[in-house]
Amino acid sequence: MRQFDAAFGGVIHTTLFMFPLAVVVAVVAVLVRCRWLRVQHAIRISVVDVALVYSTLFVVHLVVIPQPVVVENAVRLVPGTDLGVAVHAEPGDIAPWLQLLGNLLLLLPLGALLPLRLAAVDSCAKAALVVLATTCCIELVQYAVLTGRVVSADDVLLNTAGGLAGALLSRRWWADFRVPQPRPEAARARAAALRPQYARPHGG
Repeated sequence: MRQFDAAFGGVIHTTLFMFPLAVVVAVVAVLVRCRWLRVQHAIRISVVDVALVYSTLFVVHLVVIPQPVVVENAVRLVPGTDLGVAVHAEPGDIAPWLQLLGNLLLLLPLGALLPLRLAAVDSCAKAALVVLATTCCIELVQYAVLTGRVVSADDVLLNTAGGLAGALLSRRWWADFRVPQPRPEAARARAAALRPQYARPHGG
């Protein structure tokens, strides 16, 4: 339990702190979008938008949060190095496994939510490429700007695998979120606005 709290304690506290604000933003977004969208669709896309921003801020927080200086090599370019560290850890030391699990789950929300809102991300391969580019940027920032970080090929592979898993999990709902569902009165008003207007003949 102590190892879990050391690995994720700060993350959990940050998540709980930001959650009420996310709920308020989601409610406001729903109220605004209900003016022209069906309530169900407004709720769905607002929740996805807030979750996407929430998960992005969460990742940024994890990247920039201060870390103790790492004594060992800061760059691990050989895939499987982190897995080897976990396998050869002392009995009862689950910290390396928690680190691997965290990297696997870190960008899963991005892979799951981005295709719901961006029509350009219309395949799992494209979602994986976006996640791959994101995790490469994260590793580059950690190497060039931040201190006390380990730049690892395993991080990139696990982040990308997690994003791909997220895309696969949400794939069945992609089309539902991309089809606009306007309110009936909004649809009628839009149709009337687009209908050609002909000049009325002047009375004789």
